[in-house]
Amino acid sequence: MQDLLLSLLFVGIVWLVWRAFTKRPPLHAPASEPQPAENKEAHHLRNTLQFAKDQHSALSKMRLEQAVWQHQFGAAQVAELDQLSGQEFEEFLAGLFRAQGYAAELTPTSGDYGADLILSKDGRRIAVQAKRYVGSVGVQAVQEALSGQAYYQCHTAWVISTGSFTNNAVELAKKSGVKMIGRSEIGKLMTQHTAKTKK
Repeated sequence: MQDLLLSLLFVGIVWLVWRAFTKRPPLHAPASEPQPAENKEAHHLRNTLQFAKDQHSALSKMRLEQAVWQHQFGAAQVAELDQLSGQEFEEFLAGLFRAQGYAAELTPTSGDYGADLILSKDGRRIAVQAKRYVGSVGVQAVQEALSGQAYYQCHTAWVISTGSFTNNAVELAKKSGVKMIGRSEIGKLMTQHTAKTKK
């Protein structure tokens, strides 16, 4: 439905721009007559068309990213996450949260200031520290998430890990408002995603 509406909007804008330009004087006007400036309606239509093209391009890019993610990780089980590299785990999380309606942006692989991923939804930004661990994640991960929250000017911070969390990490997270998302919560998100794609 969204594709149909976007296509209709795009076609309508193209038609309006075409109509505006067909009313313009011929391009080969006599040299003695000054060329009229572009009227406001045509200028507005040109800007609207460019906006529609940009939106269409962004939506197409987003769909392609999600299709690639679905092909690579869509059928993965939680246990398979242990085989991923740290970078692959970050890419997995970005796609998983995009499927949940978040905008997701990966930060640079080096010098990330404590956040591997920035999520956005409903005007709120979340700094995510991703830890693809088999063992326990400690206090340092919470500190890194808080650092990323400050640097990227986010509203909150999360630590997401395939491993468990030490008691000290859980205590610091509670006191500092950092959300801890572990293996079982990731599994629930993956199950929800699988159920959505089968509908």
